[in-house]
Amino acid sequence: MSERSDFADIEYPVIDVWAVLADPDIPCDVGQRLLSRQRARAMGLPPDVVPEADKPFLARHIVNLPEETP
Repeated sequence: MSERSDFADIEYPVIDVWAVLADPDIPCDVGQRLLSRQRARAMGLPPDVVPEADKPFLARHIVNLPEETP
């Protein structure tokens, strides 16, 4: 999996939540905020905005999805 430095080129990146939670270099509060946003989406609510300080940590675990074919 290639590492990305920011979210600039992806409107809604897919994040590997378990990888974020298991990464010992990512602060616990970053993982908790990610889980909170996931919970809001699951409940059909708008998730909180991702804090700028969280983005470098989350960018480590962006999932590269295959390109859609027409």
